[in-house]
Amino acid sequence: MTEENLHTDADRAVMRGLFTPAFWCSFVALSLVLSASSFRNVSVFPFFDGVFTYARDISITAKAMSLIVIGLLATFRPALLHVRELNAGVLGLMVIGCALPVALGSGNAPLLVLTSCALAVRDAWCVLIAGIAASRLSPAQASVLIPLAFVAQVASSAFAWLLPVWAGTVFFLAAPFAAWALSWRDARPVLEQTQAGEAPHDFSVTRPSSFLPLASQLFVCLFLFRVAFGCSLRFGEVGGVPLSSFFVILPVAVVAVWALLSEKRFPADLLVQVSVLFVVAGFLAMTMDLPRSSTVTVLLLSTGNTLFDMVAWVVLIAVASRNSRGAVAAFAWGRGVSSLGSTLGATLGVRANVLAGMGTPLFDLFAAALILLFVGYALIGLRNFSFREVIDGVTPVETAVVEAPKDTFDERCQALAGQYGLTPRELEVFQMLARGRDRAYIQEQLVVSRNTVKAHVKHIYAKLDIHSHQDLIDLVEKE
Repeated sequence: MTEENLHTDADRAVMRGLFTPAFWCSFVALSLVLSASSFRNVSVFPFFDGVFTYARDISITAKAMSLIVIGLLATFRPALLHVRELNAGVLGLMVIGCALPVALGSGNAPLLVLTSCALAVRDAWCVLIAGIAASRLSPAQASVLIPLAFVAQVASSAFAWLLPVWAGTVFFLAAPFAAWALSWRDARPVLEQTQAGEAPHDFSVTRPSSFLPLASQLFVCLFLFRVAFGCSLRFGEVGGVPLSSFFVILPVAVVAVWALLSEKRFPADLLVQVSVLFVVAGFLAMTMDLPRSSTVTVLLLSTGNTLFDMVAWVVLIAVASRNSRGAVAAFAWGRGVSSLGSTLGATLGVRANVLAGMGTPLFDLFAAALILLFVGYALIGLRNFSFREVIDGVTPVETAVVEAPKDTFDERCQALAGQYGLTPRELEVFQMLARGRDRAYIQEQLVVSRNTVKAHVKHIYAKLDIHSHQDLIDLVEKE
């Protein structure tokens, strides 16, 4: 079995068995979460403009900030994530959000802001729950789950245009709750483990490769691409209703069929390259003064961003599955910065509409700046970046420790220290790492600060030319 092969024998057995009940629960839950956003954009958001147009931007920002706050707490202060209380509070927000039709019908702007923000926080929680539940599937199942769920989302978006507004609103209100009900049982153990465990920020001191830093290139990429997505939502809209094209389902369906039939790894990096081409083509079409150019622009931008969003979901779920202790931090932060990018992109889309209506060269300059941004980022920012390497680079926290008599163990460590030039203090830290000691233990034993421990670990990894705690264990065991 080569490294390029994604599916293990067990994974193939699952595929032949038409998946598992957990797979189908995750599929339905994720499809509902994704489809709810389509119904929100088509059936609900257009009516915001008649009451308070900024309520939609406020609500999307509330969703983004909710996920970002959860991501920060899960990274630095997981004990503050009171899971049961937080879950009960979100269920309460679901009830408050049901007053949204009343706010729209009465034209009450404060009530509209309150209910839309309550629903936004609810959506953030349901996205997190569905994602964490999906991270408990095998990599093979997850690589099929995401494309199929996106096919379901694009198909449901067509129904959003056909159904009466009241039916679309009911779906938007009910779908996330159904997704929560399907996912909560599988996601709850991971959330409670996060709350009870050591903060990833501290744990990563001794196992730096087990957690993605918040400034990872992955999250920067998620933010920038969602800017393009937000722009596509608002550009060319008529009466607050976004342009849409059902043809987006074609490339999504191709990826889904490929994932079902192929035994190779999910082509994350290839799909990102293709999505870049679609996004750049969309911005180019934005400047063309041709019939239906707005529709073509939105089609290209939506296709590119849908393909990229599939990659984003696959990568975040894969990262979460490789390290459950950092799952909540990585997933919440990733989806949070994505939502924040959508908000910024929506603002740019509205600005593009204004400039297009003015008929001045400023619009062409605006589009040119967006093209330069994405082409420049693709050529420079992503030149040495690989989504597959991000996934493979996250090592599980649960690693073995060297089991050997103290005399033999000390001899091995001292031999390595002499070979690689470790200082006496670095040797002490190295011995504790090999015994599986965590940051808190090392800090207490040496009576040093967290940053000092971090510096020692960094120097040890650099001198030994290793990248994970398991590499360190393997090195000691080979001696």
